[in-house]
Amino acid sequence: MVNHCIQLGLEKNVTTLRKFSSLFYHKLDCYQIQSYYKLNAISQACGRLAQVKRSVKEGKTPRLPYIQKPYLVSCYGFKINGMLLSIPAGNRRYINIILNHHTQQILQDSSLRVKSFVITPSSISLCIQKEVEQIKCDNTTGIDRNLRNVTAGNHEKVIIYDMKDLPKIVHRSRKIISTFKRNDHRIRQKIYSKLGSRRARRVKQFLNRISKEIVRKANESRSMIVFEDIKGIRKLYRKGNYQGRKYRAMMNGWPFYELQRQVQYKSAWVGIPVRFVSPVRTSILCPICGSRTQEDRYQHRKLWCGSCKRYMDRDVIAAMNISYKWLQRFCNPSGLTGEAMKGNLGNAMPVILRVDASKMQTHR
Repeated sequence: MVNHCIQLGLEKNVTTLRKFSSLFYHKLDCYQIQSYYKLNAISQACGRLAQVKRSVKEGKTPRLPYIQKPYLVSCYGFKINGMLLSIPAGNRRYINIILNHHTQQILQDSSLRVKSFVITPSSISLCIQKEVEQIKCDNTTGIDRNLRNVTAGNHEKVIIYDMKDLPKIVHRSRKIISTFKRNDHRIRQKIYSKLGSRRARRVKQFLNRISKEIVRKANESRSMIVFEDIKGIRKLYRKGNYQGRKYRAMMNGWPFYELQRQVQYKSAWVGIPVRFVSPVRTSILCPICGSRTQEDRYQHRKLWCGSCKRYMDRDVIAAMNISYKWLQRFCNPSGLTGEAMKGNLGNAMPVILRVDASKMQTHR
């Protein structure tokens, strides 16, 4: 039914829900199904058509949307009766599905509301809503993302999460795919899809531990989370940029956005705001005095500050400067956000902790 709606929308170039419903709703009478599901099919089709329209405006050449796997989605008429999900099936009949123990425990929270459900041949997903009051933050926590570590902290405390095992997961999957020599496109695509899904699940689980710990510590210290706005960084590692193939593959496998996505939705769930600042000069200015640091080829990822007369870790400097940038903008909106905060720290350095992210455990 969604594919039918997409075809009708493409014929008349209609992408808005109201116009589509007024023109084509009567053409869905051939489906002997409740109107709940017809409205959701129209909504799904309009969303995909609007996305295609946006891509065309951006100068891209997207594929025409087509639904291959069956699924059922609805936000009307269903009920949660204790341990059962009741779905309307017409003639005042309902189909009851038993929810697992974990889902029942989550839905016991009276502040949660189930907004919709999605059923596929192998899973059931519930979309839940929660009213959250935003926390009034007293401090900021800067997040510096790198290929092999994530650094989070401010002038009081900095934690470096070691992620050296994450590039190995991506490299191992690419190496397995490169050894597959069978000349059968269908089987090859099936195996590629299976290995890609496995890699994505492992990466998400790995980053889930780090993002959960970052949000927990920010909630305990009532700190706003601040990221660098690094959109478009993939353009630096395209073919033709005079970089090696292996280096480009390694950098394009860097899941920097996945960590940001997980931190954003987990922060929104507890009421912690997330903000973004420009990444300009965050890794080269001393966070204590604001002067420019110098590289030392004999010190790995260490920078020398001539004014403070000390070496500092590049990632620690970046996390502190990201934190100061938003803190300065908050305290002085008319001030320069491109410089570090000067004269407020004395000669103190934060407590630096190193954590092996591969050994962290996630508890439900």
